[in-house]
Amino acid sequence: MTDPADSAVFISFAGKERIGLTRAATGLLLACALALLAGCGGSKNACVPKDEPYLSARNNPALRVPEGLSQPTPSESLAIPAAGTRAGVQRERCLDEPPSYFRASGTTARSPEEVVASWAQAWASREADAVIALYSTSFVAPTDAAGSAAWLEQRHEQVATGPVPDPAIQDLKVEPDGDDRRIARFMQRFGANALAKELTLVRESGSWRIAAEKVVEVR
Repeated sequence: MTDPADSAVFISFAGKERIGLTRAATGLLLACALALLAGCGGSKNACVPKDEPYLSARNNPALRVPEGLSQPTPSESLAIPAAGTRAGVQRERCLDEPPSYFRASGTTARSPEEVVASWAQAWASREADAVIALYSTSFVAPTDAAGSAAWLEQRHEQVATGPVPDPAIQDLKVEPDGDDRRIARFMQRFGANALAKELTLVRESGSWRIAAEKVVEVR
Protein backbone atom coordinates (compact mmCIF):
# COMPACT_ATOMS: atom_id res chain seq x y z
CA MET A 1 0.00 0.00 0.00
CA THR A 2 1.39 3.41 -1.02
CA ASP A 3 2.16 5.90 1.70
CA PRO A 4 0.11 9.08 1.36
CA ALA A 5 3.22 11.11 2.05
CA ASP A 6 5.04 9.47 -0.87
CA SER A 7 2.06 10.20 -3.15
CA ALA A 8 2.14 13.87 -2.24
CA VAL A 9 5.88 14.08 -2.97
CA PHE A 10 5.37 12.35 -6.34
CA ILE A 11 2.55 14.71 -7.38
CA SER A 12 4.61 17.75 -6.39
CA PHE A 13 7.58 16.50 -8.39
CA ALA A 14 5.42 15.75 -11.46
CA GLY A 15 3.90 19.22 -11.36
CA LYS A 16 7.32 20.86 -11.21
CA GLU A 17 8.56 18.68 -14.07
CA ARG A 18 5.52 19.62 -16.23
CA ILE A 19 6.10 23.33 -15.57
CA GLY A 20 9.74 22.91 -16.44
CA LEU A 21 8.90 21.25 -19.76
CA THR A 22 6.41 24.00 -20.65
CA ARG A 23 9.00 26.68 -20.01
CA ALA A 24 11.57 24.75 -22.04
CA ALA A 25 9.18 24.47 -25.01
CA THR A 26 8.35 28.17 -24.87
CA GLY A 27 12.02 29.03 -24.80
CA LEU A 28 12.71 26.77 -27.79
CA LEU A 29 9.94 28.42 -29.87
CA LEU A 30 11.22 31.86 -28.96
CA ALA A 31 14.74 30.90 -29.97
CA CYS A 32 13.51 29.63 -33.36
CA ALA A 33 11.58 32.86 -34.01
CA LEU A 34 14.62 34.97 -33.17
CA ALA A 35 16.73 32.84 -35.47
CA LEU A 36 14.30 33.41 -38.36
CA LEU A 37 14.20 37.14 -37.73
CA ALA A 38 17.94 37.26 -37.57
CA GLY A 39 18.14 35.42 -40.88
CA CYS A 40 15.99 38.05 -42.65
CA GLY A 41 17.70 40.92 -40.95
CA GLY A 42 21.21 39.74 -41.47
CA SER A 43 21.47 41.42 -44.88
CA LYS A 44 19.68 44.51 -46.27
CA ASN A 45 17.59 42.66 -48.89
CA ALA A 46 17.80 39.13 -47.51
CA CYS A 47 14.00 38.53 -47.68
CA VAL A 48 13.26 40.68 -50.76
CA PRO A 49 13.18 39.07 -54.24
CA LYS A 50 15.86 40.56 -56.45
CA ASP A 51 13.74 40.70 -59.63
CA GLU A 52 11.04 43.09 -58.35
CA PRO A 53 10.76 46.09 -60.74
CA TYR A 54 10.17 48.61 -57.96
CA LEU A 55 13.67 47.97 -56.62
CA SER A 56 15.11 49.83 -59.63
CA ALA A 57 12.55 52.68 -59.62
CA ARG A 58 13.99 56.17 -59.65
CA ASN A 59 12.51 59.67 -59.56
CA ASN A 60 12.46 61.41 -62.95
CA PRO A 61 13.84 64.94 -63.10
CA ALA A 62 11.36 67.81 -63.26
CA LEU A 63 10.37 69.17 -66.67
CA ARG A 64 12.53 72.03 -67.83
CA VAL A 65 10.81 75.23 -68.90
CA PRO A 66 12.16 76.62 -72.20
CA GLU A 67 14.12 79.81 -72.04
CA GLY A 68 12.00 82.92 -72.14
CA LEU A 69 9.01 81.27 -70.47
CA SER A 70 8.05 81.40 -66.82
CA GLN A 71 7.36 78.39 -64.64
CA PRO A 72 3.55 77.84 -64.45
CA THR A 73 1.91 77.83 -61.05
CA PRO A 74 -0.50 74.88 -60.64
CA SER A 75 -2.77 76.81 -58.28
CA GLU A 76 -3.29 79.59 -60.83
CA SER A 77 -4.33 77.15 -63.58
CA LEU A 78 -7.17 75.81 -61.42
CA ALA A 79 -9.04 79.06 -60.89
CA ILE A 80 -12.69 78.49 -59.98
CA PRO A 81 -15.19 81.16 -61.13
CA ALA A 82 -17.27 82.89 -58.53
CA ALA A 83 -20.67 81.46 -57.76
CA GLY A 84 -23.46 82.76 -59.96
CA THR A 85 -21.19 83.74 -62.87
CA ARG A 86 -19.86 82.02 -65.97
CA ALA A 87 -16.78 83.45 -67.68
CA GLY A 88 -17.52 86.86 -66.18
CA VAL A 89 -21.17 86.82 -67.30
CA GLN A 90 -24.01 86.84 -64.84
CA ARG A 91 -25.90 83.57 -64.59
CA GLU A 92 -28.92 83.38 -66.88
CA ARG A 93 -32.40 82.78 -65.59
CA CYS A 94 -33.81 79.28 -65.65
CA LEU A 95 -35.76 78.37 -68.77
CA ASP A 96 -39.46 77.64 -68.49
CA GLU A 97 -39.17 75.39 -71.54
CA PRO A 98 -36.20 73.67 -73.16
CA PRO A 99 -34.80 75.40 -76.27
CA SER A 100 -35.64 74.11 -79.71
CA TYR A 101 -33.54 71.23 -80.97
CA PHE A 102 -32.80 73.09 -84.20
CA ARG A 103 -32.74 76.68 -83.02
CA ALA A 104 -29.93 76.97 -80.48
CA SER A 105 -29.53 80.72 -81.04
CA GLY A 106 -32.81 81.54 -82.76
CA THR A 107 -31.25 83.52 -85.63
CA THR A 108 -28.47 81.34 -87.03
CA ALA A 109 -28.17 77.74 -88.12
CA ARG A 110 -25.40 75.53 -89.40
CA SER A 111 -27.20 74.18 -92.45
CA PRO A 112 -30.10 75.07 -94.79
CA GLU A 113 -32.11 72.19 -93.35
CA GLU A 114 -31.82 73.71 -89.89
CA VAL A 115 -32.90 77.11 -91.18
CA VAL A 116 -36.08 75.68 -92.69
CA ALA A 117 -36.80 73.69 -89.51
CA SER A 118 -36.16 76.79 -87.37
CA TRP A 119 -38.40 78.89 -89.58
CA ALA A 120 -41.28 76.37 -89.34
CA GLN A 121 -40.94 75.81 -85.59
CA ALA A 122 -40.76 79.52 -84.80
CA TRP A 123 -43.87 80.13 -86.91
CA ALA A 124 -45.75 77.34 -85.12
CA SER A 125 -44.75 78.90 -81.77
CA ARG A 126 -45.84 82.40 -82.92
CA GLU A 127 -42.30 83.72 -82.51
CA ALA A 128 -42.64 86.45 -85.12
CA ASP A 129 -39.30 88.12 -84.39
CA ALA A 130 -37.45 84.80 -84.69
CA VAL A 131 -39.13 84.11 -88.04
CA ILE A 132 -38.24 87.52 -89.50
CA ALA A 133 -34.67 87.21 -88.22
CA LEU A 134 -34.17 84.22 -90.54
CA TYR A 135 -34.77 86.32 -93.67
CA SER A 136 -31.85 87.83 -95.55
CA THR A 137 -31.21 91.55 -95.72
CA SER A 138 -31.36 91.06 -99.50
CA PHE A 139 -34.75 89.32 -99.37
CA VAL A 140 -36.87 89.84 -102.48
CA ALA A 141 -40.66 89.79 -102.04
CA PRO A 142 -42.52 87.21 -104.18
CA THR A 143 -44.64 89.99 -105.80
CA ASP A 144 -43.63 93.40 -107.08
CA ALA A 145 -46.82 95.02 -105.74
CA ALA A 146 -45.39 95.14 -102.21
CA GLY A 147 -41.82 95.96 -101.33
CA SER A 148 -39.69 93.58 -99.30
CA ALA A 149 -40.02 95.62 -96.10
CA ALA A 150 -43.83 95.77 -96.38
CA TRP A 151 -44.02 92.06 -97.19
CA LEU A 152 -41.96 91.18 -94.13
CA GLU A 153 -44.19 93.36 -91.96
CA GLN A 154 -47.20 91.43 -93.22
CA ARG A 155 -45.41 88.13 -92.53
CA HIS A 156 -44.61 89.32 -89.00
CA GLU A 157 -48.30 90.07 -88.35
CA GLN A 158 -49.35 86.79 -89.99
CA VAL A 159 -47.06 84.78 -87.71
CA ALA A 160 -48.18 86.66 -84.60
CA THR A 161 -51.95 86.58 -85.19
CA GLY A 162 -52.75 84.33 -88.16
CA PRO A 163 -53.33 80.58 -88.51
CA VAL A 164 -50.72 78.36 -86.88
CA PRO A 165 -48.99 75.77 -89.10
CA ASP A 166 -47.71 72.39 -88.06
CA PRO A 167 -44.27 72.69 -86.44
CA ALA A 168 -42.85 69.94 -88.64
CA ILE A 169 -42.63 70.29 -92.39
CA GLN A 170 -42.89 67.38 -94.81
CA ASP A 171 -40.91 66.11 -97.79
CA LEU A 172 -38.02 68.54 -97.38
CA LYS A 173 -35.53 68.50 -100.26
CA VAL A 174 -32.56 70.87 -100.50
CA GLU A 175 -30.68 71.28 -103.78
CA PRO A 176 -27.56 73.35 -104.45
CA ASP A 177 -27.84 76.38 -106.72
CA GLY A 178 -24.25 77.57 -106.55
CA ASP A 179 -21.65 77.62 -103.79
CA ASP A 180 -23.59 79.93 -101.45
CA ARG A 181 -27.14 79.33 -102.61
CA ARG A 182 -29.63 76.52 -101.89
CA ILE A 183 -33.21 75.78 -102.98
CA ALA A 184 -35.43 74.14 -100.34
CA ARG A 185 -38.75 72.56 -101.36
CA PHE A 186 -41.19 71.16 -98.83
CA MET A 187 -44.82 70.87 -97.73
CA GLN A 188 -46.19 73.14 -94.98
CA ARG A 189 -49.58 72.28 -93.47
CA PHE A 190 -52.16 74.61 -91.94
CA GLY A 191 -54.67 72.17 -90.53
CA ALA A 192 -56.44 70.53 -93.51
CA ASN A 193 -54.70 72.79 -96.03
CA ALA A 194 -51.23 72.06 -97.41
CA LEU A 195 -48.92 74.47 -99.22
CA ALA A 196 -46.06 73.34 -101.42
CA LYS A 197 -43.38 76.00 -100.83
CA GLU A 198 -39.97 76.89 -102.11
CA LEU A 199 -37.38 78.84 -100.15
CA THR A 200 -34.18 80.21 -101.64
CA LEU A 201 -31.40 80.38 -99.06
CA VAL A 202 -28.11 82.26 -99.29
CA ARG A 203 -25.06 82.17 -97.05
CA GLU A 204 -24.46 85.39 -95.13
CA SER A 205 -21.65 85.80 -92.59
CA GLY A 206 -21.33 82.08 -92.02
CA SER A 207 -25.06 81.37 -91.63
CA TRP A 208 -27.94 80.74 -94.00
CA ARG A 209 -30.80 83.21 -94.58
CA ILE A 210 -33.99 83.16 -96.63
CA ALA A 211 -33.54 85.32 -99.72
CA ALA A 212 -36.79 84.40 -101.52
CA GLU A 213 -40.05 82.59 -100.80
CA LYS A 214 -42.94 81.45 -102.92
CA VAL A 215 -45.94 79.14 -102.85
CA VAL A 216 -45.65 76.57 -105.60
CA GLU A 217 -49.01 74.83 -105.10
CA VAL A 218 -51.99 74.81 -102.75
CA ARG A 219 -53.43 71.40 -101.91
